[in-house]
Amino acid sequence: MKLKNLLSGNLGIGPCVLGIGTFDGVHLGHRQLISDIIHYARQHDLPSVIFTFDHSPRKFLSPKIFKGYLTTPEEKFGLLLGTGVDYVVFRPFDEAFSTVGHAEFVKDILIDQLQATTVLVGFNFCFGAGRAGNAQILSTELARHGRECQVIAPVMLDNQVVSSSIIRDAVSEGDFPRANRFLGREACFTGDVVHGDHRGRVMGFPTANLQLEESQKILPPNGVYACYADTPEGSHPAIVNIGVRPTFDRRTHLLEAHLLDFNGDLYHRTIRIRFARRIRDEKCFPDMQSLINQINLDIAACRQHIVESTHQT
Repeated sequence: MKLKNLLSGNLGIGPCVLGIGTFDGVHLGHRQLISDIIHYARQHDLPSVIFTFDHSPRKFLSPKIFKGYLTTPEEKFGLLLGTGVDYVVFRPFDEAFSTVGHAEFVKDILIDQLQATTVLVGFNFCFGAGRAGNAQILSTELARHGRECQVIAPVMLDNQVVSSSIIRDAVSEGDFPRANRFLGREACFTGDVVHGDHRGRVMGFPTANLQLEESQKILPPNGVYACYADTPEGSHPAIVNIGVRPTFDRRTHLLEAHLLDFNGDLYHRTIRIRFARRIRDEKCFPDMQSLINQINLDIAACRQHIVESTHQT
């Protein structure tokens, strides 16, 4: 099993090459760091290990200003394991851990528990109580114990440093071409399909509905989006509405996905929606026929996006 909880006891990994970070989004910058970890580990015939947290430290330390996740813990762990790293070790970020000083963190966790021989971190890495430690302090502390630290340079894109904060801003603005470029993949939302009021089916556009009310992820503005839906039956282009369906005076915040060229039952099954492009704002229409006409235009715009994307690749 590649995913391990640091608090579970003996990890059984042994000396390793270790990378540390929150890794929200597992974006291009994270992937460069992970690639370097794997490469260095193979050169030295050691296992490659990622150390991260189940939840964001920012969510615990500053819940009032926490904007939300790019990836849920489950999504993050899946993406990290998919990179080819040998192990992902996580620890719950809690009150006890938040008070651990930087010197104690290096000695007790990195060396004694994780047995790191070399540690790789990003250029802006901070750690320890109050974020008192940085990459330079980490290098000094590791050297005291005969271990090595390597600091990875930032990954640049569009003359900007690739960062989770840039991607969060892009998603919250509905700018998925930008968010996806910095992620190196499509931003997505995963959930179980729930029953709605079946109004889409009545109009001829059945939808797979995902609840958004309890989501802790960064969500785009209400509106209509060209997407792809990954289902147990395969992947399909989809036109997606995020919002409260103002035409029908609804209040529940939903993601409604109409899968193109698909006939099947997805209720209570898990699907993943990958966002490609924003099409328009959510609108209130005077009657159902006006809404149907607009949905047909939205579907045409979605199909056009697919054609353009295919030609670009």
